[in-house]
Amino acid sequence: MRRRWLEMGSQLWERARHEHSTPRELGWSIAVGVFAGCTPFLGLHMWIALAFATVLRLNRLWAFVGSRISFTPLFAFIAFCEIECAHRIRTRTWVPLSPQNALEHGKELLGDWLVGTVLVGGTLGATLGLAAFVAARRFGMRRALPGPRSA
Repeated sequence: MRRRWLEMGSQLWERARHEHSTPRELGWSIAVGVFAGCTPFLGLHMWIALAFATVLRLNRLWAFVGSRISFTPLFAFIAFCEIECAHRIRTRTWVPLSPQNALEHGKELLGDWLVGTVLVGGTLGATLGLAAFVAARRFGMRRALPGPRSA
């Protein structure tokens, strides 16, 4: 029974790794996952990333990995940047806020946070998605090169 579960898990892992796995699709998967990880909906980032990846026919495993950008210390800083950027664009003033209390005041500033998600989350997603595309393309090219020849 245990062997069967391990075999099923291994097959599932391989399918997830190779699902929509061109460099372009991997780059977009990471970008979508990072964007989802920057949304204010704490606790739902994984599900948002998986939903976007499914609808857009991208690699769900890499979208999930990208959504992990929202671990707690970094998420507070991302939320701070999103709120500040959107508030600055909207009112031409900064919010008297620090990264430590950005999450506490997030509900009051939800409108700014949502607009900031498009700005900051979109920029982070594009940057990290492009980096993932370049890395996947380089890795794929390196794998296609012939090995060293013996003399």
